[in-house]
Amino acid sequence: MALRVILEPVARPGLKAEAVREVARAHPAVAAHLEQTEELIVHDAVALGHEPGPGAPFVAHVFDPRGNRAVELRGTLDGSLERPQEEVQVRPSGLRPRPEPHELAAAADILRADPGFPAGPEVVVYQPMPPLADLERPDGSRVRRPTLGIYDPAGGPRHRIVAVDLAAHEVDWHPGGVADPTDDDCEKHLPVGVGALTDRGGPDQVRVRVVRDGVELWNLIVVRPRASQPRPDGAGVELLQVRYRGRLVLRQAHMPVLNVLYADGQTNFRDWANEETVFRATGTDPVGWGWRLCTAPPQTILERPDDDRGNFQGVALHHDGQELRIVSELQAGWYRYMSDWRLGDDGTIRPRFGFAGTKDPMTCNRHRHHAYWRLDFDIDGAAADTVEQLQDGGGIVTETVPITRETSRRRRGNVKGWQVLDKHTRRGYQIWPGEHDDSADAHGVADAWFLRHHPGELHDGGRMGRPADSRAHLNKFLNDENIYGANIVVWYAGHFLHDQAAPEPHQGHIVGPDLIPVEEG
Repeated sequence: MALRVILEPVARPGLKAEAVREVARAHPAVAAHLEQTEELIVHDAVALGHEPGPGAPFVAHVFDPRGNRAVELRGTLDGSLERPQEEVQVRPSGLRPRPEPHELAAAADILRADPGFPAGPEVVVYQPMPPLADLERPDGSRVRRPTLGIYDPAGGPRHRIVAVDLAAHEVDWHPGGVADPTDDDCEKHLPVGVGALTDRGGPDQVRVRVVRDGVELWNLIVVRPRASQPRPDGAGVELLQVRYRGRLVLRQAHMPVLNVLYADGQTNFRDWANEETVFRATGTDPVGWGWRLCTAPPQTILERPDDDRGNFQGVALHHDGQELRIVSELQAGWYRYMSDWRLGDDGTIRPRFGFAGTKDPMTCNRHRHHAYWRLDFDIDGAAADTVEQLQDGGGIVTETVPITRETSRRRRGNVKGWQVLDKHTRRGYQIWPGEHDDSADAHGVADAWFLRHHPGELHDGGRMGRPADSRAHLNKFLNDENIYGANIVVWYAGHFLHDQAAPEPHQGHIVGPDLIPVEEG
């Protein structure tokens, strides 16, 4: 049987970073809040909504690294550039984005020039967790200070985390809120040095088509992690406008929330999922750098636990005869993550997310990761979808119980899964939890949320800080809205316990549900 996987670059509606910068500099409310507007950190702002056109809304974040302050811009694509003062709303924001590559490079130069920096060609300067160790001044303002990890294989110690004040050109060798210096090596893989990886361009997103014997099975847009939404932390490999055999099934599918809490109950991180790192992928690059159509299965750190080196950075695609795999490897400090989607020729969708790491001082301590997918189901169109809980009623046939109001659920007791169906055709998808997905503890909050679609509910507002800050805040979207026959969004969580004292088989480090098609039309 003839099978083709076709890739074509496509544009995404929105404002480029330079346009956002122009709007910010032209708006007096931005200048009134920030210390300066000449050296701003901004990113592209993607248009919101199901079918974004010229008048679509957008949300953008603008950060002043010198004053360590941020604002949020809200406007529409059609009026923001011509009339920013009238069309764009500006509000203060608590966002403190992680350091940009140029900030890390400058911090590394300052660190290497410090008399306390250890000598030796094998010393590696890497990005640790947390990415910032800001210092509070007496007046309550805060100095932005990127953190850097020093790996010295000679020991004394092997790992040390410092903070760098870029403005003062000073290194704090004993910052608060970071891991203590130690000779412990919690993982096998050598950390990637600051500046070792470069982004060489290539399309942000492509249309992917899977055609077998002239029949189009899949048609969707794939967004690479570096451009995934929402900003600034991304959501791994993002899927848009997913159609199976010509029918729309998912408008958007991504993973906007990712966090971890250690067994001490205090050490916690809110991770990002848009920093691509290298893995092994063999094949051709039909649309440019960062997109590889593979002739053999790609291998991330999860498939090659003894070797994290690679020859590719971006999104790799491989069809094994039964399903298309769309995969990228990510880094967040010393964590390594696998963002993976598997689309079966039979219509099955298997989201997968894997957990690993490089040499560091912490991950050998017991901790639990939580990953939250956002699945914007549009079964046969945006409206008229329903949700039913699949549960064990004690008989042979699984019971179905309608869910008609916004709510959250845990995978406990007789709960087996859920299904999202079109009210009229009864076509849709069942959501069956994966073998290693576990169930939420207090920090994980819940295992699934069923919500009415709202364009602005892409991110929960969580951030790096206390455990209460980094945990999932999806309950704030629960407004008791009616979801029967509505446009429905499902958030699905997988939870992974990493315990060196009781290790699971390596593939147990991967979580994710199976989405099984229901054809009752």
